[in-house]
Amino acid sequence: MAVTDTAITLGAILLLEAPDGDVLLSDGGIVKFDPGTGTANFDVFDDVFGTVADFEAFETGVGDMVEGGSITFQPAFAADVADWWRTDLEGSRLRIWMGEIASDGVTLEDEELVADWLVDTAHREQSAGQDLLRVEFMSRLEKLFEVSQGNVCSDRFHQSIWSGERGFENCHDGPQYFAWGTDNPPAGSTQRGGSGGGNGGARGEGGVVNFFGF
Repeated sequence: MAVTDTAITLGAILLLEAPDGDVLLSDGGIVKFDPGTGTANFDVFDDVFGTVADFEAFETGVGDMVEGGSITFQPAFAADVADWWRTDLEGSRLRIWMGEIASDGVTLEDEELVADWLVDTAHREQSAGQDLLRVEFMSRLEKLFEVSQGNVCSDRFHQSIWSGERGFENCHDGPQYFAWGTDNPPAGSTQRGGSGGGNGGARGEGGVVNFFGF
């Protein structure tokens, strides 16, 4: 797009290389872009991971620290929890580009890679009666700080040594969800991480977030 054009439209796209297939999301409408494997269509909604509900600002690395961040997805209502909340998501690559939308209204050009991360941890959360997936990322440069890549405090690495041993799943202090009924933990229970099951509202699939606020 030339500087003489009356308007310059910016766009942001996200590519998550998930275990069961790439997740291609944009911050608005269909965007065409070639991430290195051929031109693909990026859209605001994915059949499994849904939409981006929240995007945390980048953490710039200082000294021996590396950049990182987190993204919260609002998974598709029809998708099974096991399809998007899974331990093999850890280590998946995520890239984000920003660029200008060409005069055809769909092609991203003059793009800049602004994030190249790996999934560190994934947490299932709830808000207003709907499931959310908060994914924390670390820079791919993080591997330069590791003696053995993958030796991180995660269920995936734990099971790579002790196959089938699932005790680490209880060490995240993450939220637990209980159906309404008599089996709920009583008020004042000393059990940590308990949840009352949400507000019971119907979940929508709207609320698409603009990645960078433009």
